[in-house]
Amino acid sequence: MKSEIPKLLKEHENLIKGTFRYSNEINFKREETKPWDSKLGGCPYLENSKDYPTDQVGKPMLFLAQINLADLESIDELPEKGLLQFFVANDDMFGLEDPILVKYIEGFEEDEERLVKKHPYENEEYNWNLPFSHSGKMYFKSREMPMSSSLDLFRETFVNKLSEVEYEKLSDECCSSNSRIGGYPYFVQNDYIGFDDDDFLLLQLDIDEECGIMFGDSGNCVFSIPKEALKNRDFSKVVYDWQCC
Repeated sequence: MKSEIPKLLKEHENLIKGTFRYSNEINFKREETKPWDSKLGGCPYLENSKDYPTDQVGKPMLFLAQINLADLESIDELPEKGLLQFFVANDDMFGLEDPILVKYIEGFEEDEERLVKKHPYENEEYNWNLPFSHSGKMYFKSREMPMSSSLDLFRETFVNKLSEVEYEKLSDECCSSNSRIGGYPYFVQNDYIGFDDDDFLLLQLDIDEECGIMFGDSGNCVFSIPKEALKNRDFSKVVYDWQCC
């Protein structure tokens, strides 16, 4: 849904707009990236290869994405600068049942000669387990979006305040697919994490042809964090889920 409310739902405009959040929609391009760029895959920002994170058994984790926070607009909950890096366990389930790592780097070096330029653990097995076929650079566009109809919270908010026809119309309008930061997530099956008003969408990676993103069969992934934990920069509280058809 755009900011313009459909005619059928005009009498509920204040209720609907009361759920609006700012989202930074992500577009991907298969382009070379600098170590500190916002990116999908590739080599994360590293000052030393020994800093690359490993899982509980010492196996290098999969690097999914890096966000340069200075690239974002209208997202007050996030720090104004720094890098966010997203890692999951390296297995054929994209780390679904294992601990994840979201790493916040507040200050970073911008001299490429002093940084790691090539992923230290990339090989055929590593690439096989990635949920995308190509790495790439991220570009962002800010917009306001209404609450996602895939949330349990959507039903709680609207089902008793709209007619059946109005509810179905709003549900159709409030699809939250595509990759983004902020706003609301899209759950392919069910809202198993119980995303609510106190949560923030840290990252959603959805189906994308440019870089071949695909979690399972037409699936996506979601990284969510309680707003209070985000305020305290406690990224150990991030919840990760991916679902497919």
